[in-house]
Amino acid sequence: MSYDDYKLAIEAFNKALNSLKGDARSKFRSRARDMVEEIYTSGFIPTFFYIISKAGLETNDKIDKLVTLLDSPASASINLGSGEEASYMAYLFVILYYLTERNIVDKKFLIDKLRCNRIELIDKLYELSPIISARIKRYLMAIKRLAEAVIEGR
Repeated sequence: MSYDDYKLAIEAFNKALNSLKGDARSKFRSRARDMVEEIYTSGFIPTFFYIISKAGLETNDKIDKLVTLLDSPASASINLGSGEEASYMAYLFVILYYLTERNIVDKKFLIDKLRCNRIELIDKLYELSPIISARIKRYLMAIKRLAEAVIEGR
């Protein structure tokens, strides 16, 4: 993993952490620890399906928060909430941030499909899954280590 990927992991982690309130931070720590292992054992696509199903993107308000976080500068304050859903949404953000910042998926396409047609987004990610799987694991390991180092366990 290049130095730039570590820097990207720090940026994503800070944005995710600053968007969480209450116990969502410790739950995000759990997501960071568990989901990277799940990707290793089950693969990127099945794990991504699980994360997106738990992120609670049923309402436009929640999708808007996620999109705003993706588009915001590092210093912006976006509140994803304080529950378990928020922790999954923050972890989903970390993944989507990597995919867009590394130009694996076009940000405009991703945002459009998050809002209008998640099946097309999932189909695109399925098509790209060999590339994503090869590149994202180390980045997510960096997110895991940051979470373990910075967020207090329960």
